[in-house]
Amino acid sequence: MSDAAAPSAFSAGQRLGAWSLLRPLGRGGMGEVWLAERADGLYQGQAAIKLLRSDVGGIDLAQRFARERALLGRLSHPGIAKLLDAGIDTELGAYLVLEHVPGQDLSAHVRQQRLPVAERVRLLIEVARAVEAAHAQLVVHRDLKPGNVLVTPEGHTKLLDFGIATLLDDSGAPAAQLTQVAGRRMTPAYAAPEQIAGEAVGTAADVYALGVIAFELLTGLLPHGQDLSTRTQFEHAVLHGELPRMAALRTVPERSQGPGRPPDAARAFGDLEAVCAKALRKQAAERYPSVSAFIDDLQRWQQAQPVSVRREDWQHRTRLWLRRNRALALGGSLVLLALSGGLAASLWQHQRAQQAAREAELVSGYLTELLGAASPDLHGGRQPTVLQLLDRQRATLRERLGGEPAVRDRVTATLVKTYHALNRFDIAVALAQDRLDDARRQWGPSDARAQDATVELARIHTALGSPAPVVALLAPLRPALVARFGEHSAEVTSVDYQLTVALARLGRFDEAERMLEHARAAQPKLYRPTDFEFVFFGQYEQVLRSLQGRWLEAERLLLDMLQRSRPIPPQFQRFGFVLERSLATVQWRLLRDDGPAAVARTEALLARIHAFTGPGSELALGLRQALAQHLQQLGDFDGALAQWRAIEAETAAAGVNHPLATVPRQIGRLEAEVLAAGAAAPRHAAEAEALLAQLDATPALSGPRRADALLALARVASAPGAPHPTLQARLAQALADPQLGQALLPALQARIAAFEALRQGDAQAQQRAAEAAMRHLDGLTEAQGIAGWAARLHVACRQPAGAPVWAHAHAARPPGLPPHPLDGVRPGAPCPWRF
Repeated sequence: MSDAAAPSAFSAGQRLGAWSLLRPLGRGGMGEVWLAERADGLYQGQAAIKLLRSDVGGIDLAQRFARERALLGRLSHPGIAKLLDAGIDTELGAYLVLEHVPGQDLSAHVRQQRLPVAERVRLLIEVARAVEAAHAQLVVHRDLKPGNVLVTPEGHTKLLDFGIATLLDDSGAPAAQLTQVAGRRMTPAYAAPEQIAGEAVGTAADVYALGVIAFELLTGLLPHGQDLSTRTQFEHAVLHGELPRMAALRTVPERSQGPGRPPDAARAFGDLEAVCAKALRKQAAERYPSVSAFIDDLQRWQQAQPVSVRREDWQHRTRLWLRRNRALALGGSLVLLALSGGLAASLWQHQRAQQAAREAELVSGYLTELLGAASPDLHGGRQPTVLQLLDRQRATLRERLGGEPAVRDRVTATLVKTYHALNRFDIAVALAQDRLDDARRQWGPSDARAQDATVELARIHTALGSPAPVVALLAPLRPALVARFGEHSAEVTSVDYQLTVALARLGRFDEAERMLEHARAAQPKLYRPTDFEFVFFGQYEQVLRSLQGRWLEAERLLLDMLQRSRPIPPQFQRFGFVLERSLATVQWRLLRDDGPAAVARTEALLARIHAFTGPGSELALGLRQALAQHLQQLGDFDGALAQWRAIEAETAAAGVNHPLATVPRQIGRLEAEVLAAGAAAPRHAAEAEALLAQLDATPALSGPRRADALLALARVASAPGAPHPTLQARLAQALADPQLGQALLPALQARIAAFEALRQGDAQAQQRAAEAAMRHLDGLTEAQGIAGWAARLHVACRQPAGAPVWAHAHAARPPGLPPHPLDGVRPGAPCPWRF
């Protein structure tokens, strides 16, 4: 009995973890795919579950399946189906829970809609973008075909089934061993010659498969083996046959399957045919050096510009003709000589394309060396991690490409984005600054490459929470970007988002409002009202309102966004979690949840985030940190300490060890220990000194985040039990940095002034600092909850009983608040140092 006819080992209603099977969706070489729904009540949703066939189980296959699980968890791109969950059931075996993508496969969609060439190229570029993203994670798909691409009802592509992909990782055996478990797994019609020959397979195999898909979309036919009946004949055609000319295929009857011939098929003749021919070369080294280069040529065609390979395709076909027709070639040489003068006049059109191709070859060589460095022999017998490979090549970047500034710029830009995506902001910010400095020296500040480098560096500073550099970089650049892209372009709007947040973090609210209005005006020109991006614009406004202390407005914005965006499209799920985290943070400032309710809310949301990103993501850790701060303001210092310890543990478990991530979290945990103990011990002061030294060695941690970390250490150094004058002096010097002071909101500046007055033992200065903080909070449009109450108590605690300020302080207690440590602040009692 064939696999297709064999009865299923699974049935509707069976449970796998939190999921219940509904109906089968399909069957492949590894097993079956079923539609399933969430059945544990945590949230509603459907997914596609991929189940291993029990009859092909075994240790090696289980290893391969585990590797596929780790692989899919690493890939995050709107055009790639997401991994939602995974596990091993004792009865049903291993399974993956994947995003369920409604829609048709690529061929069926194109055929049914009778799409013209331009629309087919647009879809092809979307698919290639997803493959490009996978290659950036050192992942090769190796089974690209229209059946592994779905087109959603909105008209966007989603790439499926990375089930036979290769990953260079640190999690066990080399991928080349694991992919041999079930033999050669490929679809011959889309397999590259090296796959058919059983040779080593790399990214060039995916380039070839994209070439097959492109040829099929543009002609309705496969490039090889249209009338061949056996697999052997087909493989021989792929290995030895020549690529037919598209014009010659116009008389070939259409296949009953496949995408069908486009109504304007003649538009593909010429440039697009040359692109296909380049991607479909027999030798991997002769194809496009990367998927990015393939995309570049498709985009040149979209923009009516010459593609880089048109002349190369003519030369390649000429060489093939000469091999077949030596005698005719000799006789015709005089004619060719006569024609060469006319041809020379047009060669200048190809010079820029040739330069681009040469640069692409250099980039390809550099990335090939990066992949070649994955040998365990170069790493003490261990399989290297992605970061180790990147670090190895980064060290040789200037030496290798010093004489090729354009190539070095492209490679550096890729490295910056990769380190950024890996949350290695410490490396990304230094590389981005080097790239910007080089671009300015080489081409001048007005060159597009220098502008792009400026925007990328600002984006990293935004992620670091360093607003001053963002404004310094982007504010003077914005007019040039408007001239280059247009006032309401996506590029300028992205800059406006960053400037809105940065200016708000600096307390320059009027300027932030103007930037926000610029971005608001662009929304209807860029998106439809139903698009998630249109709705998500409110996130930038709510950040501004939160920094202004307008918490009720921020809450209304977030509730409205969440209502309008549901159900959140799968490709925007991460941003949906950002909205939910933001809502929790805002509502905790408004005291909507008591401690137990906040903890329960956090754990429920974390379960969903972990299923989406895995443990240890910045998304999850940021939520825990917000919970810790909420518990701290409620006076639950033990609960806050437990959260900080969980944050440290999850950070370590995720393998994150760079100081930009670890030092602020260690400082947060240390401060929480002192607050929970009610005093500082000598060991706390010693750890604070060590952390301050690490902070000094991490200049990329700047702005408000640096001030928060320094002030947390200042609280430790000034806590009862073990005051540390030397450490206090060092902290005061760090907080007095003029560049730091210019980047802080008034509330942080007031806290710095209060620490300096406490350090000096100046009671009058302490009183003035407390009054300044209270005036700032009183000037806001909304009551500031516990923060406002604590500020009034700091003013009152140095005043005698009966002073009017005491009545004002007690009146500021938030209504409905459970018993709180601040209730014990009375005349004659110490000032509340923990708030």
